[in-house]
Amino acid sequence: MNRQQSFLSLQSCLYVIATPIGNLEELTYRIVDTLKKVDVAFCEDTRVSLKLFQHLKIKIPLYSAYENKELEAAQHIITFLEKGQNVALLSDAGYPGISDPGQKIIQQVKEKHFPIIVLNGPCALIQSVVASGFPFQHFYFYGFLDAKSAKRKKELSKLENIEDVLIFYLSPHKAKETLEDLLSILGNRQICLCRELTKKFEEYIWGTIQEVLSIVETLKGEMVLVVEGKEKQSKPITSDLFLRIDEKIKHGCTKNQAIKEIAKQYDVSKNELYQLYHTGGKDHE
Repeated sequence: MNRQQSFLSLQSCLYVIATPIGNLEELTYRIVDTLKKVDVAFCEDTRVSLKLFQHLKIKIPLYSAYENKELEAAQHIITFLEKGQNVALLSDAGYPGISDPGQKIIQQVKEKHFPIIVLNGPCALIQSVVASGFPFQHFYFYGFLDAKSAKRKKELSKLENIEDVLIFYLSPHKAKETLEDLLSILGNRQICLCRELTKKFEEYIWGTIQEVLSIVETLKGEMVLVVEGKEKQSKPITSDLFLRIDEKIKHGCTKNQAIKEIAKQYDVSKNELYQLYHTGGKDHE
């Protein structure tokens, strides 16, 4: 077991920092203050992060932590932490570790029992699922689908029967063929295509996959795709449910209350059960 009390430790820390996904005004005071205090920063792309540090007029050493260099970067970070220095970890946009390098680094640092503090900020997937307006209690974030169509279709086949909202990150040059594969595997579902989030040309496009396919080649910028989950299939209504409704009525329930309770108990459509009870179900009376 490993237990961390983030703000009671006097050890040096790894600060995992969510960076702007488009608009620099998304930077929080807490993030700016932390970036001024850390000793070094490890970045997905030092060229991208350098612009952020220049904007903030902060000069500290920047080291690379791109995807194929994560384990090497983790060892360097641990060395800095062992020397008592505080380290920041940044991706180009959004949270490290969410479809970006970071998870392996965090895991390695955690195993050495150094505190890991996440500084919250913008997140494209959360912004997109909220803005979509689709009903959800749960959602399924997949990130980027495979670049090759055959593998992409296999991935989509595994997601076909999920009833929760699906969220994908989408590269603009793969948008058309990805939507075509979605249409082929998932059917013509309702989607919300979100692009250029927090930037001047931020846009949300709602429609069916076919409708959005007709314009997708005209769109630019990084995209997030929110897809409605598979429509829940009602369980078949059998005649024994009518008898159970009658039993409840005999024991004092009103007809509508009995139908409501049986529909909930057996996970069937209340409206469909009501209609069948008053039409096809009359033979039970």
